[in-house]
Amino acid sequence: MNIKLLAKSTLNVDYNTLNSKILKLNPKIRYVGVYHTGNVQIFEKMQKGITRLSDKENTKDTLIHAYMRWKGRQHYSSVIGEPLYSKTKYEKINQLTILLHSKALLMINTEPELEPDELIDDLIELIKKYSDDPDYTPRRVHLG
Repeated sequence: MNIKLLAKSTLNVDYNTLNSKILKLNPKIRYVGVYHTGNVQIFEKMQKGITRLSDKENTKDTLIHAYMRWKGRQHYSSVIGEPLYSKTKYEKINQLTILLHSKALLMINTEPELEPDELIDDLIELIKKYSDDPDYTPRRVHLG
């Protein structure tokens, strides 16, 4: 798995399809969202039957702050290398973030009993699969 190379090849990801496919990886994935800074758009999907823990405005704030934290992690990349992914364990969810490319961050929330590390290899394969369309550009915000 080479996430560093992957980030350079995901400029043309179909985020809505990618989000849907990620949700299908495991029913314990609650939420998938992509924050795209170039278009200032959020593409998100939730697992059917899941109750939102946070409203859409707070979710947007979370994604923006996660992107800013990611940029902060890159500050020391010349010394310790590029960040590959980040995971945070909260009481009610686990959160995984992966930079898709310089302007897009993927965030996945899972149920507490599903460890995000179990998803990494499958996630990378999906991201590769849905980054092949050279003409794709995000077209519209898709919330929920």
